[in-house]
Amino acid sequence: MRSSKQSGLGSQANILGRRVEWLDKHGLSNRQRIFVLSYLETCNATTSAEIAQYANPKSQGSRLLTNVSVQAALQEGRDEIEASLMIKAEDVAHMWCAIATCDVNELIQNVHCACRYCYGIGYGYQWKTQREFKQAFVAACYDFFTDPELRDMALSGGIQDDRLPSDAGGYGYSLNHRPAPDCPECSGFGVEHVRMADTRNLSPAARMLYDGVEVTQNGKKIKIASREAALERLAKHLGMFANKVEVETTNPLTRLVQRLAESAMAVPVRADPHEQVLSNIADNTAPLTLRSK
Repeated sequence: MRSSKQSGLGSQANILGRRVEWLDKHGLSNRQRIFVLSYLETCNATTSAEIAQYANPKSQGSRLLTNVSVQAALQEGRDEIEASLMIKAEDVAHMWCAIATCDVNELIQNVHCACRYCYGIGYGYQWKTQREFKQAFVAACYDFFTDPELRDMALSGGIQDDRLPSDAGGYGYSLNHRPAPDCPECSGFGVEHVRMADTRNLSPAARMLYDGVEVTQNGKKIKIASREAALERLAKHLGMFANKVEVETTNPLTRLVQRLAESAMAVPVRADPHEQVLSNIADNTAPLTLRSK
């Protein structure tokens, strides 16, 4: 049957959320085990001694840190934590890589779609459905005819008016169709359309890149995590900037003059009776040779 101390150990054993079998080889008492686990979390000897229920936490906590077995257990515990953090760091590096390399087209696309005339009969205006055409036709009749009788005649098709929409171009228009290369209206360029992805169907990488939707005066805007920042963090993690050479901001010639000025020695200036001789030498185009004394 387990003692109350062992039960206490069981409640404290996973303070770090990790398996603690590595403590077994250090020959620690139950309280010392709890102290070690608590200290690895809090880095406070007094608090850890209180958690381990020592009678004098302040003095006994400091004394425990000098215990050889406790020191060895703490060192191994730190190694365990470092190993765990390295795994987490690797996961974070994968996350940065996914964000930096994710295709933004998964979130938002600027596409060229067929215009209304691309696939209309005789390149006429093409409607999506009959319902769409009917709604547009009724709205036009109410806009152009204020007289009730004329309006009713227009609605029944009894008035021919070029201002009223026509369905001669047919039905079936879809934004999913590509522009028709020979369309006389758009010249094959179609119309631009911005498509936002259904965020329920995003890949794991796109989910990390996706940072929400912002509603602006001009419509909705998808917020995207900075891929440049993720790429920079990944590069630093991989040590790509370890030997980075800073860009020189000083002109090399200016820097050379500065260095010469810093190391220059003062030379006295005096009248030289041999100035004419030096001048003659300077004017002489013959090569000079050094003679040993």
